[in-house]
Amino acid sequence: MCVLITPISDSVRLRVTGDVETMLAVPYENDDRFLIGLSDGTLLMGCYDKDMRCRWEVARDGAGFVHFEGNSARVEWRIEWLTIAAFDARVVEPANPPALPLFPDLDRWAA
Repeated sequence: MCVLITPISDSVRLRVTGDVETMLAVPYENDDRFLIGLSDGTLLMGCYDKDMRCRWEVARDGAGFVHFEGNSARVEWRIEWLTIAAFDARVVEPANPPALPLFPDLDRWAA
């Protein structure tokens, strides 16, 4: 029970095999990076270099184990769906929430 994501040579498409069988077109905007979200919570970031080689990175860990095999990414977990999107830094690096005071009454008197 896993999914293997492999770039198709000389194109900007990905072949997905395993629990989900499909072909994905890689969306492009101003950035060569793209994101793949999987049903186990894993968020993968991929990018193509000038020689059209795909490189992978885990942006967010999910339940599955991620292995990189050459140009391919393998997620070892039961995957029900996956989706692809153009890169957005707000998805990868969410803003840190403000710290909550441990004792709000004491902080009020400390000022």
